[in-house]
Amino acid sequence: MLELRTGLALVAVLLGASFGRAAAAQPAPGRGEAAAEARPGEEGGGAELEAYRALARPPGTAARVVSSLAMGTGLRFNNPYRLQTQLGDTAESLSLTAGYLDLGVALALGPADGVQHGGALRLSIALSGVPQESLTPSYFVAYRGLPRALAYGRLGAAILIEPDVNVGGELAVGLGYYLLAGVALSGELVGDLFYGAATYEAAYTVYPVVSAQLGLMIDHELLP
Repeated sequence: MLELRTGLALVAVLLGASFGRAAAAQPAPGRGEAAAEARPGEEGGGAELEAYRALARPPGTAARVVSSLAMGTGLRFNNPYRLQTQLGDTAESLSLTAGYLDLGVALALGPADGVQHGGALRLSIALSGVPQESLTPSYFVAYRGLPRALAYGRLGAAILIEPDVNVGGELAVGLGYYLLAGVALSGELVGDLFYGAATYEAAYTVYPVVSAQLGLMIDHELLP
């Protein structure tokens, strides 16, 4: 009986030693197969890596299409023809221009939240007095980084279509405040400079005009 017990104890010791060596040969937790699954680019981690790359990729070029409708009026700094809206006593006195309707469209390219460059086209129509229309193609720059606002500027040539064809220069700065996504209240300050026919006082007449206008702006963004 003693010999049987001794033999069983010896077998148990041998089995325990075998299982211990097998357990020591297994990879430690966090290594081996689990670590291989977590490596970027290996099977099982490729989808997450591609998603990260897509989010980390620098944003591409965005497009902005802006359409506007506004009404305004201006001050003329030279009044050689003594118009009825003259505000002073001499030809150099200020005078009011007729109220006008302004229709515009612009396209700009660049970072969605940065400076964008493009072109604009404006059509202005006088609402009273002598019929008058002007068409203004211009360079357009916009900045969307401000909270709920779009700052923009224009520089171009103002082409008078009626009553007499003439070409002048136009510089404008404006700001759109977003009431809704893509819909903004816009305000714009516009400066124009025209050359006219000779008068008794001057061989070449110059007509500086400064106008202010308010309206609505529709801003449509095309993201990359």
